[in-house]
Amino acid sequence: MNYQDPLKDGKSRIELIDSMGNDLSIVNDARASFEKTSSELNDKDIKLIKYLITHNHTSPFRGVVFKFKIKAPLYVCRQWWKHVIASNHNEEQLGWNEKSFRYVSIDDSNEFYIPTVFRKQSKNNKQATEGSLDTETNNLAVEIYQQQCEASYEAYSKLLSLGVGREQARGVLIPSVYTSWVWTVSLQALLNFISLRLGEGAQSEIGAYAQAIVELITPIVPHSIEAWSYD
Repeated sequence: MNYQDPLKDGKSRIELIDSMGNDLSIVNDARASFEKTSSELNDKDIKLIKYLITHNHTSPFRGVVFKFKIKAPLYVCRQWWKHVIASNHNEEQLGWNEKSFRYVSIDDSNEFYIPTVFRKQSKNNKQATEGSLDTETNNLAVEIYQQQCEASYEAYSKLLSLGVGREQARGVLIPSVYTSWVWTVSLQALLNFISLRLGEGAQSEIGAYAQAIVELITPIVPHSIEAWSYD
């Protein structure tokens, strides 16, 4: 299966729609300066992949490219995009093509992400959460959150019915609304993304997408993922 539902709500989605290259491509690119290539991956090649990752010689990983179709809450999308812009590997972020709410309207009030478990704000880290709310408080949080999503959609729908253009009406949609985009990315940049978004302090929602990416690309670059995992 080439897709997953990272947030487990029946709405989120990440699909691997295309790829170029594999573990063998990496070792052949790495040996280009010696004009040597391998036709089949062997133990020596696998050791080379481990060496490249261990010593951060990752330019040969640029030759392996993946294309994903992603559906995620808008706030996850924006966090993702900020990573792309700020990344040291931004030149290797090959493509980002996102759905536009100027052109496409939302016709379903169910197109919002509503968490089922709410986390507590960390007392020691302004940008992190920890633990979870007690059951009664969590249920109240879910109710408040859902009401706000419904109110946002209602206001949006009313504006459209009045003839307001989509490009202005979208302003009342809250950041939990789902959006989608196509992301084309090199393995070098992808490993950087995964390392940060599965790292300590990363938001769990985007971390769920990072974990899904690992599972989707492992069949294509198993030795690279194994070497990265133990680095």
